[in-house]
Amino acid sequence: MAPLNTPNTSKKSTRRGLLSGLFAIALLLAGCSSEPDAPLFANVPEMGHMPTVDMLPPIDHERLNGERLTVANFEGKVSVVNFWATWCGPCIVEIPEFVALQEEWKDRPFQFIGVSMDEEGFDIVRPFVQDFMMQYPQIMDPRGELGEAFGGVYALPVTFVVDADGSVLAGHAGLFPLLDYKPDLDRLVARLENS
Repeated sequence: MAPLNTPNTSKKSTRRGLLSGLFAIALLLAGCSSEPDAPLFANVPEMGHMPTVDMLPPIDHERLNGERLTVANFEGKVSVVNFWATWCGPCIVEIPEFVALQEEWKDRPFQFIGVSMDEEGFDIVRPFVQDFMMQYPQIMDPRGELGEAFGGVYALPVTFVVDADGSVLAGHAGLFPLLDYKPDLDRLVARLENS
């Protein structure tokens, strides 16, 4: 049996290692490359997809902080509008991811917007928002009128992606798979940053 470090064995393993490394890099680049015209959210699982309206509906709602949220607040940024409630278990599960991404992208043209469907109003929502450190705009929709204007919110959570021009690009019922959506959200935000 020849020792492992003979010149021939060493060259073969080096070549094999180099080829494996180049192959891995090629796969990585192929997976990460995002064609500018590739369809958005093509890699998002079909489960949960829901039909939406084409454009952002009229919005003029009081925010938790007393200011108004209007369509003007959506202009020039990508927005993720999340319909939720304090009593909704899946909503509670996804909120920390939203808070983390909002913090990570706080200097980018991007925002989450929370739409609480709690019937008790801001009194019940305020302590929840503070406990979960939800540092993004919060409005109320206790009668579901805004949800209906988006195309219908019949269970919670439901989340919509809105482009900077007000186009509603996607709707998702159930837990929002943020990791699946994030690459295309990043692509949309980068377009705005580079325009």
